[in-house]
Amino acid sequence: MRYWWALPFILLPVQPAWFAVVIALLGALALIFRKERLWFVLPFTLFVLLGAGSQLLSPSPSDIRLEIPSLPSNANADEQRQTTNLIPLYGLHDLHGWNHQDGRGPRAISQSDGFYRVTRVHPVTGRHFTEILSDQAYLLRDGETYTQSFYFRHDGDEIAFDFIFTTKRGQFGVPAEIETFPNGLKRAYASYKTQRGDQALRAIDISNLRGNWTYIDIGYAQLEVGSTPSPYTVSETERSDWQRAGWLLGTVLLGALVLVGSRFILERSGGVLPALGIVVGLLINLGLGLAQAYSTMGERINGLTENPNLYGAGAVMGAVLAGLLGGRSLGLLSIVFGLGMVALSNSRAAWLGLLGATPLWFSHLTPRWRYISLILGGVCVALVLYFGLPSRLERLATVTDLGYVNNQSRLEIWAIAWKAFLNHALTGIGIGEFQAYYTEHRPINALEPAASHAHNLFLQLLAEMGLLGLFGFLVLWGAVVWEVWRLRQWEVLAVISVALIMNLFDYTWFYAGVYYPLWIAVAWALRPAPDTMRR
Repeated sequence: MRYWWALPFILLPVQPAWFAVVIALLGALALIFRKERLWFVLPFTLFVLLGAGSQLLSPSPSDIRLEIPSLPSNANADEQRQTTNLIPLYGLHDLHGWNHQDGRGPRAISQSDGFYRVTRVHPVTGRHFTEILSDQAYLLRDGETYTQSFYFRHDGDEIAFDFIFTTKRGQFGVPAEIETFPNGLKRAYASYKTQRGDQALRAIDISNLRGNWTYIDIGYAQLEVGSTPSPYTVSETERSDWQRAGWLLGTVLLGALVLVGSRFILERSGGVLPALGIVVGLLINLGLGLAQAYSTMGERINGLTENPNLYGAGAVMGAVLAGLLGGRSLGLLSIVFGLGMVALSNSRAAWLGLLGATPLWFSHLTPRWRYISLILGGVCVALVLYFGLPSRLERLATVTDLGYVNNQSRLEIWAIAWKAFLNHALTGIGIGEFQAYYTEHRPINALEPAASHAHNLFLQLLAEMGLLGLFGFLVLWGAVVWEVWRLRQWEVLAVISVALIMNLFDYTWFYAGVYYPLWIAVAWALRPAPDTMRR
């Protein structure tokens, strides 16, 4: 029966959210029927109350609007129609030109008034772009008519182009209708009726570029249901105050239940079998990453996650957790697999986390095992170099280089996060609102036209939850660290430290692949007796 308890842990490195649902359900059943103890009740409650309170008191989402002239009464726009704009304010941040010879051109230059400038020709080769597009995609409903539109201005006397409706079914060109307003401002739009199999649309996307212009400024794009464009409205994709508070409540509750469920399992199975499940999951995820690497040839790998940073962070936490639960042999395998995944992700934060985990690994090794670990580590590095990936190690060396472009952009992002905190110190701007806030307040020539988060745990909490949220977070994790310290579970403290190291330069704390391994490690510290099967 003990072997069955280990099976859910295979999911942890592959689909951590699914794992959390399974273990949280088990934790709820253990609380109800086995009268298991719910740990850290007061700190959990304080974090929920303070964090949810910050969301309910936070300001309304940023409402950035260009003063666009009202559409003439004889225009095609339907002034009365209630519509939802699917394209967020930051939806054009990756706008760029493209042609067959050069491929993707540089990203558009952000202007001070919400527009993005794209030149007619490639700035290096001088060849004309044949298409201007964003890589953002939006889900569609079958049988609906959708209109995409945007405001623009340009130099020269004449301009014309087609909208390209790029869906999963193919590409469909529609000539753009262009309306002219005062002060040189124009609006282009086109409509398309979806067919079965379209599923999603890439927007904005224009092609067949014509006229004597050399640049075009595009802004305030809209994708809406209807055959004509309505006046521009800010996308209503932001969550309400109650939705943000509900997200926090759900995240905290799941963490508490995963803690209970994990402790229930570890009590009955010991640590070795769950560690074996984690190692199997890491191997599966490494295999998926290698398959992606074979097809993408040199790009950073994200596996089944949204981006490479999450892939790397999940690999580090899976590796250190398997080492914590399983001892030397399983820990060695997990470090090897984790190293492979981190190399594929090329996440600098994950590299730092893996380096931070090294003392945890070597601290309980005999000299013979240390030699074995060094040899295998050297083999892994040799393989990385053999497969032409030295640039992945070189990227790690840029962490302390303030002249490196990514580091400069992080400093810009941190400055905007600090500004958000200073403007709304008590409550923050609201969970999930940093990206819109950054779009509104970024420098004119910002190195990053869009930023989904602050790339630092504490700045993110201050920006989106203010002092209330940060205090609640510190109360909860301060209580956890104190209890683990009191129990002298130094290896569990090291696991928490590894997650903290990664979150000094990224924001992955609440990602399922980091958040739930943390609670499993805490559950290991709280188990009633040492695991006699370990080592």
